[in-house]
Amino acid sequence: MKNYKLYFLVVVATCLMSCSKNAKKQILEVTDKISNQIEKISESTVETVKEYKNTIVKKITPSEISSENNEIVHDSIVESKIENEKFLGITYFKKFIAECKTGEIITQKELIEDHNIPADGIKLIKSITKTAEDEIEIKWKSTWFIERISDAKFTDAKIKFKFEADRMYTSGQAIGIKYKKKIYTDLIIIGTKAYIPSVKGYHWKIGK
Repeated sequence: MKNYKLYFLVVVATCLMSCSKNAKKQILEVTDKISNQIEKISESTVETVKEYKNTIVKKITPSEISSENNEIVHDSIVESKIENEKFLGITYFKKFIAECKTGEIITQKELIEDHNIPADGIKLIKSITKTAEDEIEIKWKSTWFIERISDAKFTDAKIKFKFEADRMYTSGQAIGIKYKKKIYTDLIIIGTKAYIPSVKGYHWKIGK
């Protein structure tokens, strides 16, 4: 606003130097009117900016900030819960294998009803037989459809496994993944993802 007034006064002063008395008087009257108008416009603009600023500040209330923080915390809890469930899935399987007797055949129905294994995770399994402390033999139900629409390959065969923290290492012909026309049976399973150790940057989803 000060810059506008200064510039305007310089122009007026120049005009006054070359005008008659009456002309000077008229110019001064017009100048006062315009200056007042500029001042009113400038003050109005400042008030508008202040109101807009206050509106923006008022829109972000403490309760909304608290709500957003709660949502972030909630999301973290949900993610943590999912990871815990994945870890518990491996823990339960490890416990189940430890409790089974060598040579014992367990059907899918028994796995669900007697050992509380989630049905979604064993839909394709017909039966499991523990053949050693770190080995089981799996017999599958019909798997042709799953093999047709995915990279998974299933064979009635034995599979060895080893547990480390939140992951399980498997080897054997019972479960494999086809990648670039080759079937890999040495896998790392973490939660619902299966990895081929020698294939970097890829994983395959298993279960839900």
